[in-house]
Amino acid sequence: MTIEQLVFPAVQAAVRRARPLPEPGDFAYGMVQAFDQSLSNTGVVLLKSNELGLHLLAAHMIRPPASCGTSVEGSYRKAAHVEAGVRACRTGFASAADAVVYERTPVHGKRIESILLAGREIHRVTNGAAVMVDNRHAKAVIVGRAGTREDPVTKAHVKEAVERYIEPPGGDSLMPWNEHIRDAVMLGLTYLYDVKTAEKKLVTA
Repeated sequence: MTIEQLVFPAVQAAVRRARPLPEPGDFAYGMVQAFDQSLSNTGVVLLKSNELGLHLLAAHMIRPPASCGTSVEGSYRKAAHVEAGVRACRTGFASAADAVVYERTPVHGKRIESILLAGREIHRVTNGAAVMVDNRHAKAVIVGRAGTREDPVTKAHVKEAVERYIEPPGGDSLMPWNEHIRDAVMLGLTYLYDVKTAEKKLVTA
């Protein structure tokens, strides 16, 4: 199960227009591991889609210690911790995932260097096989709009949208359920949606 990331003009065209929210049948079957990466907080999830619906199998946070510091050297130390964390997350059952996805570094915005450096480690660990998903495209698909400066998509919007498809872990669960985990879920769901959309186009071609 693979799909090429949308080219940049296509992404921009997609995020400008409102769209109907996906139905459960709009997601491809398969298992995907998704990373919402940064040098400080990387959310990791393992999602499965099958005839019974969408399932959160695992959720984990990669958090380099504060002792790494905030200097350039500290950023490199954080990146090394991210790499080790990603390698650990790619073992066991997760190694059977059909695809690995992570956030495409935005052109503008906050924490660009942090997202880029952490993403480089995911690219390295997966030997370049991980697929980048544009965050604004993901919001357009799962939330229904990408948002604007005047009317942004907030963390609350993402939470509400993601929980339409994925049941949050219970209070007794060891799995975290925070903004980084939910963003990773959003990226993973978007990948499954894009795969299904591509499959539909092949059938009708």
